[in-house]
Amino acid sequence: MDYNSEADRDAAQQSPREPSVQSPPEVSDSPRLSPPSMDADPARAEPSAPSEPQYQQRLPTVLDEEEYIAKHIVVPNNLEEEGHGYFHWEIDDWTQLPDRVLSSTFTVAGSDWDILLFPRGNQAGDTVSMYIEHKPKEGDDPNWHVCAMFETTMSNIDSPEVFKRNPSRHRFTQEESDWGFTRFIDIRTLVTPPDDETPPLVENGRVRISAFVRVIKDPLGVLWHNFYNYSSRKHTGYVGLKNQGATCYMNSLLQSLYFTNEFRNAVYQIPTENDDPKKSVALALQRVFYNLQICDEPVDTTELTKSFGWDSYESFMQHDVQEFSRVLQDNLETKMKGTVVDGVIAKLFEGKTKNYIRCVNVEYSSSRIEVYYDLLLDIKGHATLRDSFVNYCEIEMLDGENKYRAEGHGLQDARKGVIFESFPPVLQILLKRSEYDLTRGTMVKINDRYEFPPTIDLEEFLSEDADRSISWNYSLYGVLVHSGEPHSGHYFGLLRPTTDNKWYRFDDDRVVPVHTEEVFEEYYGGEVQQMHNPGMRMRQNSKRFTNAYMLVYIREAMADSVMCGGDAPVPEHLIKRIQQDKDDEERRIRERQELANMIRVTVIGKEQFAKHQGFDLCQFNQRQAKENQLFSELVPRNMTLGNFKKLYGECCGIEPDDFRLWTMVARINKTIRCDVPLVGGSIDMTLAQLKENRGPKWPDLRLFCEERDAGSPEGFHLERPRPGVNLVHIKYYIPDEERIVGLGSIYAHSDQLVGGIIPTLRRMAGLPADANLMLYEEVKPSLVEEMDTGLTFQRAEIQSGDIICFQQSSAEAKGEGELNTVAKFFDDMENRVSIEFVECPARNDGDDFGSANLKGSKTSVAAADSDSSDSDNTFTMVASTKTPYDQVAQRLAEEIGERDPLRLRFYTVGPNGQMRQPVRRMTSTTLGDMLPSINYAPPPINADGLKEYLVMYERLEVDIMQIEKLRNIRVTYIGKNMKDEHAVEVLVPKIGTTHTLMEATYAKVESALRNKAQGGDVAAIKPFALRFYAVSGHRVKRVIDGGENIDDLGNQRLGDVVAEYINSEEQAVPETKADEMRMETDEDLVQGMGVDVEVFHFYRDLRHTHGVPFLFRIYAGEAWSDTWARLERRLGLGEKELKSMGVVVGSQGVTDLRACQVVQEGTVGMDSSSNNNNNTRSKLSNSPGTGQHTPSVTPPPTAAAAAATIEPELGVGDQAVIANVEGQQQLAETADRNKTQDGGDSASSGNGAVPDDAGSMCVWDIIQRMVSSGQEVMDDGSGHLKTTPGFIGLNHADRSSRYRGVHQERGIKILN
Repeated sequence: MDYNSEADRDAAQQSPREPSVQSPPEVSDSPRLSPPSMDADPARAEPSAPSEPQYQQRLPTVLDEEEYIAKHIVVPNNLEEEGHGYFHWEIDDWTQLPDRVLSSTFTVAGSDWDILLFPRGNQAGDTVSMYIEHKPKEGDDPNWHVCAMFETTMSNIDSPEVFKRNPSRHRFTQEESDWGFTRFIDIRTLVTPPDDETPPLVENGRVRISAFVRVIKDPLGVLWHNFYNYSSRKHTGYVGLKNQGATCYMNSLLQSLYFTNEFRNAVYQIPTENDDPKKSVALALQRVFYNLQICDEPVDTTELTKSFGWDSYESFMQHDVQEFSRVLQDNLETKMKGTVVDGVIAKLFEGKTKNYIRCVNVEYSSSRIEVYYDLLLDIKGHATLRDSFVNYCEIEMLDGENKYRAEGHGLQDARKGVIFESFPPVLQILLKRSEYDLTRGTMVKINDRYEFPPTIDLEEFLSEDADRSISWNYSLYGVLVHSGEPHSGHYFGLLRPTTDNKWYRFDDDRVVPVHTEEVFEEYYGGEVQQMHNPGMRMRQNSKRFTNAYMLVYIREAMADSVMCGGDAPVPEHLIKRIQQDKDDEERRIRERQELANMIRVTVIGKEQFAKHQGFDLCQFNQRQAKENQLFSELVPRNMTLGNFKKLYGECCGIEPDDFRLWTMVARINKTIRCDVPLVGGSIDMTLAQLKENRGPKWPDLRLFCEERDAGSPEGFHLERPRPGVNLVHIKYYIPDEERIVGLGSIYAHSDQLVGGIIPTLRRMAGLPADANLMLYEEVKPSLVEEMDTGLTFQRAEIQSGDIICFQQSSAEAKGEGELNTVAKFFDDMENRVSIEFVECPARNDGDDFGSANLKGSKTSVAAADSDSSDSDNTFTMVASTKTPYDQVAQRLAEEIGERDPLRLRFYTVGPNGQMRQPVRRMTSTTLGDMLPSINYAPPPINADGLKEYLVMYERLEVDIMQIEKLRNIRVTYIGKNMKDEHAVEVLVPKIGTTHTLMEATYAKVESALRNKAQGGDVAAIKPFALRFYAVSGHRVKRVIDGGENIDDLGNQRLGDVVAEYINSEEQAVPETKADEMRMETDEDLVQGMGVDVEVFHFYRDLRHTHGVPFLFRIYAGEAWSDTWARLERRLGLGEKELKSMGVVVGSQGVTDLRACQVVQEGTVGMDSSSNNNNNTRSKLSNSPGTGQHTPSVTPPPTAAAAAATIEPELGVGDQAVIANVEGQQQLAETADRNKTQDGGDSASSGNGAVPDDAGSMCVWDIIQRMVSSGQEVMDDGSGHLKTTPGFIGLNHADRSSRYRGVHQERGIKILN
């Protein structure tokens, strides 16, 4: 029976015997946990024994050794025993044992062991401590290790069924050669039985101690490894990649690409010799790959992420593996074009699918080929990888109400599906482990069990025309694993670096070997089967949150060339660069080591004090004038002060006995003053000791040099001043010259009157004996007080190191405002700055029609007519930040020759050089109001120690007081097409209506157009009109009719203003009846014979808008192909941009793509079927006979999809487009159903994809049906329409707008 309860057993702790530097801390008696890939499955590990009654009979006893081991030390299923054994140690007199005692040695599985016993505890006096120790043999490898599961017991010699046991397991090494239990059992319970029927463990001083050991095989060499001082290169031959914060997703993919030998060789062959490593992705990737080959330590990827244009924030943002793979390969493909490796990425990763529809009863079919670089497969509801492929290629019947409209045959029964034309040599499969949960309103992870085989034959999923001459068997070479939830977690990779069946776990900076079985069973997902022992409470199975996310299969017929095709030569320049980096790093290490033994000493001398123009004795920073530099040298830390005095004396030409050094101290009032003289025993102290004792907060040791003069006491270099005698520094201010001079130092007694030093001050300054003086004390930088000469120095609180300034009192006769006192001088010095005034350059300043007088300015005209150099328009002024605005303007006007200072306007310039809003002139405005805040970007310091700022000024045509009554408004002008976009800035009264804005804008645009036409046919400028509308969030908010208040512009009511060019020719109406063109739901919008709808730009989601929207007229009965031709001319974009653009039509107020009708998609879009909407980087190719409409103009891309670049798939780590994923998926699912109907049917449904006769559908009809079905036109209550009844959305990336910003959708972007 167990002697103690389980509560006592659980209280026991296992640890090494005696604490040392190498010994780990005490741990619980449960088995030590190791990383999942190294350790047994927690579900299979030996569970804790259940709580049992103390008096229950327990069999087998400790003397039934084999049965005992079989029952209590159970080997997990994934481990194998090397051998087992036991040892009994009978003690006859427990009380006579020493504090530490060893058993005799016993052997188990060829290893020697002993028991280490502490009868009175090992640093735990109330318990018995017991350990098992491995005894290495002579000649053993220093890196030996033995893995063992063991139990130690204490039992009654006469009753072996009464015992106390504690189990554990451990990896015994040279550093941890013993392991066990510091608190094995409480000493008090050894001789005290729990009841009268149970004998004690120690009876008559006798007790049996037993050890039962199972030695476990460790074929991989990392079982139960603690990974202290672990070397991946030494154990596996490979190294890992450092994690920058959240780059584990990138590390796992990079390792997979690195071991794809053909890809690595192609990267090496990219020409990068002249590339900048900070901007070249290809060069940075080459360096990463080469370091993975040669380095023994984990490789840093910071240079690679910086080459992407990322900052540290991006490095701490977890992205999706698939998205990162796509943008990386896109960047490399661009770099490879025109080189010997052009097309290698496509050769390795590109496959093709065919989307088809075949009619059942007529000879008609439609198909298109799409290219993919990776596959996204559904796993929900599918048990295996093959099941997902079957689902992907599943055929859908289009019949009944869901018939397909075949060109020339009407509605027909048809079969629709996807089949593979080819698979790439390297097949990257993304498992759809996340989905949008409508109930929770967020992404959730799918942790269902999903099995993937080590090999798979994909021939059955190929089309009939595919080449089958070579086997399509694929072998698994990589499993990328994600652990956690959709919004957070960790990535690592399980990879086969070669064709050998050896797997390794690449987990950031650590690489460890793993069992093949672990690659599959451990990461299928599903539930963890809990093991249960008899008597234990049943535990519920739990989900595995660590499961496979991406699979990498390689075609067996090409595995040798892909994985083992031979290493390409590493570029010579790459080897030289990396070697140079290593040499530089070694040099920096040597320099750091040398600096660690050096100390910087800064000394203030008499000359520096005399020239200092400012507070304190000097400035110990950049504000110290460069012409008055201090003595500052690096010297050995162990140099004595005496030796340093000799060094300093030689440099300054002073004998060591003629000066003494004082330490400096930082007072709480933010001053730096002399503290104590370094004499006597201080001479023998080292500089490091002085630094530690006297100036620990500063990076250098700061000293003041006091030179001997006539007033110096005898032996001043050997002893300190007498008590009550203070060293006071003296400065003399000369108001006429506005400068101050440091005259030196004097000694003053505490009981002496302040006025008693006035004669001395006169002599020091060379003033007449009757000169009246005013004395001031430098209290702190913002406070200089006049002193009462009738007080003693003690009452005036003057101590050693204080500074007294004086001046002649006759300076009071000077006028106010000048620096006629010491206090005013120091106030001016504290706020003095250097300002460089630069005239605004000849620029548009945001106004593209700069020929007109911008904001009442004549700067651009003057600059254009001037032949003077840039320096003629630049002026540097040194002044206090308290200088009034008008004084600054007056000084600048005199310098640049401007007659009226009020015709100058100043602009604050930010730290990044960006000109900000003009400075408003008020009576309280000072020079300081023209400067930016220094909270985030301190200004530079010039040679005189002054802060430097830049202020821009502008010459005005009118008085600034008049201009400040006007408001400057920026209008975005759109010409004949959207590429003709300009910013127009006009001045209008602050109080008034938008009618004045419209007139001013028209006049400026007309003038600019005429100026542009000079030299050509000015008469060719035909009459035109401007249509104004308010824009907010890149959407048209309302049309401006001239009656709105100017105050509403720029706020939430009206937003920004857009002026659109309207030519009478563009209002031409196709030949059709006017009554057929009237929207039934809104007669007010009919203009002429058409209706205007909003056209805006978005990216993937209707809420992610960008660019400038505009109004576009549509007509009843006009086919989409004709509408697109007009819209194409209005956009003015190139063919490439148009092909990548998707188009949706919706009614106003709609923000969900599911409620829109897709009329065309871009070249990179998702397919309409729910199966092949997973393909990424798809490229559509329309061929004759596919049933697609081909207009005569640049064709709109025609295929079924939700929007141009909408991609419904999301990775586990992606948080970028979660908000609209569900809408995209449902849109894709409904696209196929709507595709089988005619244009009117699909439009009335509110969502769907393009039918094959897309070119003949009419946008007018689509919007009319949408509005009629329930969408009402919004009104703001004033009778003016806030929006048009419908819109056309253009889905594309924001690459053309001059006002583009960062997309609201967060995705991976390589900026370089």
